Amino acid sequence: MRLEIELTESGGSGPAPELPPVQAKPRQRRIDGFELSVLVAFSAVSVFVLAIDLWRVVFNGAVWTGTDGVYIVDQMQYLAWIKDASHHFLSSNLFVLRDTPSDYFQPAVVISGGLTALGMAPWLSLLLWKPVAVLAMFFGVRAYAQRSVTGVWPRRVVLVLALFFGSFTLVYGSWSVLGDLFPGFLSWGYTFGLMALAAMVFALVAYEDARGSGRRLWLPGLLGALASLLHPWNGELLIALVVAAELVMLTSRRYGRDHVRLTALTIGGTGVPLLYYAILGKADINWKLAQLASKHVFSFWSIALAVVPLLLPAIVAYVKRPTTFLAAATRTWPLAAFGIFLLSGTSLGATPLHAFQGITLPLAVLAVEGFQLLGWRRLPRPVLIGAVAVALFTIPTTLKELSIAHTLAAPTPGNANFIKRDERNAIEYLAHNKAPGSVMTRSYLGAAVPGRTGRKTYVGDCLWSEPGCLTLTANAQWLFVQEPGGQPTAAEARSFVMNSGARFLLADCETTSDIPRLLGPLVRSTHSFGCAAVYEVQ
Repeated sequence: MRLEIELTESGGSGPAPELPPVQAKPRQRRIDGFELSVLVAFSAVSVFVLAIDLWRVVFNGAVWTGTDGVYIVDQMQYLAWIKDASHHFLSSNLFVLRDTPSDYFQPAVVISGGLTALGMAPWLSLLLWKPVAVLAMFFGVRAYAQRSVTGVWPRRVVLVLALFFGSFTLVYGSWSVLGDLFPGFLSWGYTFGLMALAAMVFALVAYEDARGSGRRLWLPGLLGALASLLHPWNGELLIALVVAAELVMLTSRRYGRDHVRLTALTIGGTGVPLLYYAILGKADINWKLAQLASKHVFSFWSIALAVVPLLLPAIVAYVKRPTTFLAAATRTWPLAAFGIFLLSGTSLGATPLHAFQGITLPLAVLAVEGFQLLGWRRLPRPVLIGAVAVALFTIPTTLKELSIAHTLAAPTPGNANFIKRDERNAIEYLAHNKAPGSVMTRSYLGAAVPGRTGRKTYVGDCLWSEPGCLTLTANAQWLFVQEPGGQPTAAEARSFVMNSGARFLLADCETTSDIPRLLGPLVRSTHSFGCAAVYEVQ
């Protein structure tokens, strides 16, 4: 911010020519009690699933595998990447038995892999990112709010709505809430995604500052590169926002030659990791298959219905022409998210809900601006009315999110977030056995084997155990679980195991087949752990 000081003499109007312009830095406001309470609440939500997991461990004697989320497929994959990075720096796909290249670089995975190489458990080296993600998201939203709206209470409203807003909508035919629109949901096992979102928000703030000061032009691109590496959807969105916002500024003649370098550095820094992911998807069949396996469709109207309470007042704000880059980015964010949502339905994308992660931030800013334009202050007791309205659109849905998480994180059959003690002992045997070799087991434990042992598994989940994941799952079920009319003969079982290339068979506590009888001389050694067992085969 540039401050011109003028001195007048005897009522004269000319500026004093001998005084140079003074540069005044914006005063950094310390976090106040209200903001601290919001941070505490956001932190409490972020550790909710972890807390109930640890409660079950301490008071119910449950055996926890270290997952910190309600859908463990991704968390098990993160653990596998970390375990593999602890040996090779770069990660490969451990959820198939074929050879796969170690070609995946992700900075947080590499750091966690280094900690694991030093002796830390993979699940702990992953959990260490949770406080980083929570703090980064909170302070990113806070910085964005401070630069977008004026006044203490408007900024507080933006902060609360951005972190806790939610409304009920139809989700696959049921009246529920959308987790991806709720930043607290990302903290439940998706800390890389939450950190990427925070990096993107900070990149927008840094771009606004660099645009005005002409300093640290490299910072937005660096933050954008971090966002892209952690979660490429956020990098795509950042590039879209920078381009769209600067086009808006160009139409109002607020974009000049002095801004070109900043734009180029930001797009270039953010785009290089995206190019790496594009090459990875073409050069590594595992990534291409995972992208295809993750493709699905989602109703746009479910998302629209969920954000309607913010969207309606936000529309009013569009009558006000943006005069700053951040204001333009805020207005283009919802449109850019919709564009990426449409892109996810093509061969270039997947996982459509990722496009709308963080959408509550720009909508909260625009909604506050909209209410200000409508004359909210003229209402009697506007602060009280505003507090009640904010509470109605944050507390009920937050409680609903917590209730759903409590249900989904509970120990259930076939879900490896909690396993039997004997199964854990069998996995630990494989982790400490020095003999190399991959593992065949049912998908139930197959999801946990790579992250706990560093070994490849025959089948784990239907994102990375491709192609033919469902067939692989059925094959493992056919071998380990005796079903009427579906039990393999000894010859069939031996041929199947020999052709698989697995060295170890891990029988979980639901195994009903007589593996030693089926495999006969193929079994070189048997190690029993109560209801679980490990068989080494030729």
